[in-house]
Amino acid sequence: MTGSACDAPNRRPMAERDRQRLLERALALPRAAEADFFAGRRPPPGAEADHLRVITDTALRTKLVEAGLAEGLQSPKGPQKIASIVRIYPDFDAPPRVGGNGRSPAAARAPRAATQRATASRQAASRLPTLEEMEALLMRLRTVEAKVAHELSSELDDRIERLKREIGEKSGEALDTTYHELGEALGRRRELTAHIRAEAFERVANDESFAQRTYLRLLAR
Repeated sequence: MTGSACDAPNRRPMAERDRQRLLERALALPRAAEADFFAGRRPPPGAEADHLRVITDTALRTKLVEAGLAEGLQSPKGPQKIASIVRIYPDFDAPPRVGGNGRSPAAARAPRAATQRATASRQAASRLPTLEEMEALLMRLRTVEAKVAHELSSELDDRIERLKREIGEKSGEALDTTYHELGEALGRRRELTAHIRAEAFERVANDESFAQRTYLRLLAR
C-alpha cells in the first residue's frame, strides 16, 4: 500500500525515516472540529476524527499532499477567515491530485468515493458494534430467518402437524408406523434448521444496503 502511494503521479519518493517524521508532524497538527468547516461543509463520510487536522503552514500542507499523506478538504481563498483543513491518510494512500491547481472533480470523484467506502468498511470491520447496531443486526437475521424458514419448511411442518394429530387416532402397528414417520420428519426439521440459519446469514451478508452486516463475524451460526 505504501509503495503504491509513493509511485502515484505527482508524488515524490521518500525514505522510510522521512515518511515517519512527516507522519509525526501531520499527527501533531491540531484536530479539526465540525465548527471549523465553513459554509455548510461537513467532514467526509467515514473519516476518522483523529485524521482531520487544521494546518496553517502552507509549505507543510503542500508537502503532505505531495507525499500522499494528506488530502485538502478546505482552504482559505483571498481574505477568507476560514480554517485550512486536511484529512490525514496514515498509509500514504490519499487520493492523488490532478495537476498543480488541485484535483479535477470529474477525475477524482470515483477514486475518492472508492477510498471512502474502503475506509468506512475497514473501520466498521475493526470496531465493536453499539447495542443499537447489534439489535438491528439480530432483528434483520430473525426476519430473514423467518422468511427462509417459511420458504423451506412449510410442507415439512404441515406433515409433522398431521402426524401428531394421527398419533391420537391410531393404535397398534399403525401407531408404531406413525411414530416412526414422525421421528424421521422431526430429524429432517432439525437438519433443516441448520440450513435455514446458514441461508439467513448468507442473505444478510450479501445485502450491501445493510451496513450492520459487517458484524456477522461476531455471531456464531
